[in-house]
Amino acid sequence: MSAGVDQFRAQQSVANGPMPLIETFDMPSCGTSPVNDARSSLDILKHLCEQSQWTWTEGMLILGCLQYAVEHHIEAIANMAAAFYCLDRHEEAEHHWIRAIQQKPSYLEAVEHLVGLLYKKRSEKAIDVICYVQKALVAARQPVPASLTSQDHISADRTFDPQMINMQPSRYTFELSPGGYGSSGYSLPGSENGRILALIHAKGTMLYGLKDVDGAARAFEEAVLISVGRNSKGIRELVRGIQDSLSQVAPPTAAAQPLLLAPDKARHAARLLFGGEGELPGLRWVNDFTPRRAAVQTTSNSLLSLAKIFQDSMASGSSSSTLARPSSGVGDILALYYLSLSLQESPSTANNVGILLASIPQTTSNPDRSPSHGQTSIPGILPGSGLALALAYYNYGLRLDPKHVHLHTNLGSLLKDVGQLDLAIQMYERAVACDGTFDIALTNLANAVKDKGRISEAIGYYRRAVSANPGFAEAVCGLFTALNSVCDWKGRGGVFLYLGKYDRWHVNDGGLLLDAATTKSASGLSKRVVDIVRQQLDDASHWGRDVVNKSLIQLLTQHLSHLCTDSSFDLEKNLQNWMGSRWAGSRLVRLLERAAKVLLRKWYIDRHIECKRATLIYSRPRLPPSLSVPSAPTVLPFHTFTSPLTAKEVRVISQRNAMRISCATLRAPWLPESILPPPAPPSPRLHVGYVSSDFNNHPLAHLMQSVFGFHDAERVRAFCYATTPSDKSSYRAQIEKEAPVFRDVSSWAPERLIKQISNDGIHILVNLNGYTRGARNEIFASRPAPVQMSFMGFAGTLGAEWCDYILADTTAIPPSTLRPWRQNRTLEDVFHDDSEADSGEWMYTENIIFCRDTFFCCDHAQSSPVTERSMTWADEQNRRWSMRRELFPDLKDDTIILANFNQLYKIDPSTFRSWLRILAQIPNAILWLLRFPEAGEANLRRTAELWAGHEVASRLVFTDVAQKSQHISRARICDLFLDTPECNAHTTAADVLWSSTPLLTYPRYPYKMCSRMAASILRGALPKSREGQRAADELIATSEKLYEKSAIELAAGLSHSRTPSGEITSSGRLAEIRKLLWQSKWTCGLFDTRRWVRDVETAYEEAWKRWESGEGGDIYL
Repeated sequence: MSAGVDQFRAQQSVANGPMPLIETFDMPSCGTSPVNDARSSLDILKHLCEQSQWTWTEGMLILGCLQYAVEHHIEAIANMAAAFYCLDRHEEAEHHWIRAIQQKPSYLEAVEHLVGLLYKKRSEKAIDVICYVQKALVAARQPVPASLTSQDHISADRTFDPQMINMQPSRYTFELSPGGYGSSGYSLPGSENGRILALIHAKGTMLYGLKDVDGAARAFEEAVLISVGRNSKGIRELVRGIQDSLSQVAPPTAAAQPLLLAPDKARHAARLLFGGEGELPGLRWVNDFTPRRAAVQTTSNSLLSLAKIFQDSMASGSSSSTLARPSSGVGDILALYYLSLSLQESPSTANNVGILLASIPQTTSNPDRSPSHGQTSIPGILPGSGLALALAYYNYGLRLDPKHVHLHTNLGSLLKDVGQLDLAIQMYERAVACDGTFDIALTNLANAVKDKGRISEAIGYYRRAVSANPGFAEAVCGLFTALNSVCDWKGRGGVFLYLGKYDRWHVNDGGLLLDAATTKSASGLSKRVVDIVRQQLDDASHWGRDVVNKSLIQLLTQHLSHLCTDSSFDLEKNLQNWMGSRWAGSRLVRLLERAAKVLLRKWYIDRHIECKRATLIYSRPRLPPSLSVPSAPTVLPFHTFTSPLTAKEVRVISQRNAMRISCATLRAPWLPESILPPPAPPSPRLHVGYVSSDFNNHPLAHLMQSVFGFHDAERVRAFCYATTPSDKSSYRAQIEKEAPVFRDVSSWAPERLIKQISNDGIHILVNLNGYTRGARNEIFASRPAPVQMSFMGFAGTLGAEWCDYILADTTAIPPSTLRPWRQNRTLEDVFHDDSEADSGEWMYTENIIFCRDTFFCCDHAQSSPVTERSMTWADEQNRRWSMRRELFPDLKDDTIILANFNQLYKIDPSTFRSWLRILAQIPNAILWLLRFPEAGEANLRRTAELWAGHEVASRLVFTDVAQKSQHISRARICDLFLDTPECNAHTTAADVLWSSTPLLTYPRYPYKMCSRMAASILRGALPKSREGQRAADELIATSEKLYEKSAIELAAGLSHSRTPSGEITSSGRLAEIRKLLWQSKWTCGLFDTRRWVRDVETAYEEAWKRWESGEGGDIYL
């Protein structure tokens, strides 16, 4: 071998000048095998080539020949691995590919094959392989540390962050050769940049699949930086570059706004940023078309994935501490999407951009309005707004892929959100046509057609969604609600609530009743829904539990201690008790909201009571960046009215919805940094604001239309904020005319509305929606008024820190259902009230204003015909029987008409069972129900046949829903109104009692206000006398058994007879109660609207007095 070395030295010196000085070598001993000699020669040749700076051509050729000849040459090993793979001997293939990578980490072909083998089933090991290669190639100019724990195992530290290539250029520098060697940041020629890029992208994809979102984001960022060139110091600099270059084609929008571009302009991002045809700097050495195109697509996908991660982070409000960057805003995320789209026209990118743009509030119109942007004019969408551009991107994506199911679905959701329900249904139908098993599209389509009243279709789509994905909570709960709305109870089952006290009667798959007292178990669709709720609520208890840490506690203690009223209260110690506990996130948010409320009062005292000069900045406490916006349970608060849930479950569902609204509002870009200033003291009257979407032809307006004009101008000045446009109805016209201040804020952005409320000096803000459709609860979560309360819109707790009071009475809300701790004023109260307790069957966190009469407001005395007051009892009887003969001409005079006019969703199996049992005991009675909706009639008739037989079922009578005036008028026809105990008649109860028809109710649940309101309304309609109390006792049952007993006794005791003159007279207890109701209708509390207004004004004054003085607790008028 020594002679050979001398020969090569001589040849090199002739060809390329003198050889570099070679230090001593350990020469191979004699007698070794040729293979060992070849290996020794490989080491010598490699050293010589390195000393020649890899310019000794002959030496490299001989080196290559020897490498190819030895037994374990890298390509030979890789070829053996490929052969084993083809033979399905995957373990041996893996063994050889690992050996190849160990010997030569830059041999990316082996890395690709091994990652491909591990990708699906062993992604963690695939990630380790890529991390090992990255570390080896980054440190190629350093001694590579031993990182092999066994011959066949590669280990890698997954905390390896390739960003250190940019962060420490002095340590990781690469002199770029003409071939781009090291341009990727790794010891690789530039022609390999596409391959290392693909591997790192694959790593990011696998990390994302393993829920390591931070690691995935770092990997995708690394992949992007390889393509755009290492001259870019990071994603932030890249984003700024994109924004600067695209500003050349952007419309002249305000600098603070995100860069909103239509697709035809966003497509130029790469050309504007990199010049020429937009060639990526890091890929200029990848010469072959196919690999270069693949690398460009991978870059586009990495940008897409990175932007999507930032988008999800922004939507949830999370901001990982492990990412060395501030949280990304809409503009930054859009910039990444724009570049991705310019590199590869992708329907997925268009879809994600559309989602992001649709989230931008429509505050002002973007000047970018030219027709070339592909924007379609649709009512409810401002030209050039985020919604308009979202529409353009969805349509652009569909031009790229007309069968893209997500684009059709999201376009449908956009159209639904702006009120274009018919168009939305068309989009959902197209999505389902593209993929008939796509559960989200099926569920959205079901929701949409249900809103159109097409319940049967909705049920079909829900069933398909559940079939496609049995675990899809939205579909399961939607199916449950839809089936209940038409009384289709087959397979409903039940849950045996409170050991059978409630929800005792279950329905099996055949539609038959089962007594759960015998089985003592849950079953059917009800069980699936309740299981979903319980799992979601348990998951919710862990939300934010790691956010309350030592550093945050120190920060909170520093900034909030001065707001404590008790100087001995140890805020830091009490915060430490929350660390790692269930519901810690919820407690933290409530603490911050309470701090804002306390700070608002402090500002008021400083400014208006003590007349101090402002020295403080009344900054709004902000959420920690790492606290995400929580999801809400699938079962909505409104749906808890008819779901078999415990008091705690109903309460926590409202609390979780309130928490989501609070967090979303506190993170909203429109929310001022400072709390809104307090109003001046009343001088002399209170300013009371009413916020509602129902100042139109809606039950709420029917009930409250006169209230706003009835206020005593010396006590209260009413401000009405209508969040929906006028429907031109008489109800809207009256409220607009009579309210001292009426503002149509239907098109206003949240920031404008809260500023207006603040400028109006509102002392008390009333939420007339609660958790009903059209609610603007984010307004209340921003706390624009010192005192905020809720009534009339939602029959239950809001579970919100932004609701201070509920107006009620002791019938609707029994004091026993209140949270034990009744103070809601100080910071300290948050630590004592135990609102998030896992135990306790109380319901209401809010303080309650208990009215002396019914809390329910009704306007019938004002809105009825002027001739109503002059009617005599005889006139009323004649009118009643005339209407009865007109509506039911074939009915015998002695027939007893039992009735219920509620929507059918309020009927549950237990109630219907009771009704059938009552009918069976009164053979001359009929049960009059409404086709509300029409699809429910057939189900109820079928169920009646099954449970009670043909004869009883034949006495069910259905009619269509009538117009409001006719509905109130014809309610007098029935002899007894049978209320629905699960969820009572509310407005309908007032309508029935106005017609003087007796109403029998059963407040089934102490903790559900919706099941107790009819009792409150009934008490308000009866006189405050011994006779009135007797009637209340007869008509308000205390059990299901007594409900049936009272109905049977009252109906059986009623008789109708014809006088010689042909008039019908009635006798019996029901007839007496009817006359009692008729005699008291003009004097009772329920229909005395002016009385109600006086009472509520007293409530306002007391609530304000307590706020000023810092006094908490409930109010009893």
